[in-house]
Amino acid sequence: MNKLIIAAAALAAGLTTIAAHAENRDTHEALMKEAQALRNVDKTTTASIPTDEAAQGTKAPAAKKKAAASTKPTAAVAVKGGGDYSSIIAKYAAKNGVPVALAHAVVRIESNFRPSARGRAGEVGLMQIKPATARSMGYSGSVKGLYDPETNIRYGMRYLGQAHQLGGGDTCGTILRYNAGHAAKRMNKISAAYCAKVKQHLAGA
Repeated sequence: MNKLIIAAAALAAGLTTIAAHAENRDTHEALMKEAQALRNVDKTTTASIPTDEAAQGTKAPAAKKKAAASTKPTAAVAVKGGGDYSSIIAKYAAKNGVPVALAHAVVRIESNFRPSARGRAGEVGLMQIKPATARSMGYSGSVKGLYDPETNIRYGMRYLGQAHQLGGGDTCGTILRYNAGHAAKRMNKISAAYCAKVKQHLAGA
């Protein structure tokens, strides 16, 4: 009887051990299959996931573009018109304390940059200066000589510079004294219309 009990117990223990081994084997096989499945994951799928380095790399060009845009030099504003005479106008405007834009506006309105222009009252050249006025500014040449662009601008700008001083730097005060004479103090219709044109040109310069 005792032998039967012992044999039964041994058999039960053996079955338990076998079952345990079987369970462990199944678990092991399941783990191995899972590991193999992970190794076989398609790399093209994971490659589409951005890493930290990739994210930083994609942002860098945008940052560089912004930096480049911010360091781009601002283009200088150029005075419109003047053609071949722009440098001469700027030269004598600076010598006589006249704003360059104002000087260009006056030459444009007076002659539209035509050195051969002649006025009804004997005004000559680019700045439509009268020979008598040019002589009062130090000119000693002939009337024909005032058709020379640089000569005309030299003496015409000297006269405009004095008008600018007498007008206290005011645009219309300057134009009044250039158009009606240095002694003029009251604005007239002609000079007012002239000043309006000058301001229009200055606004578009």
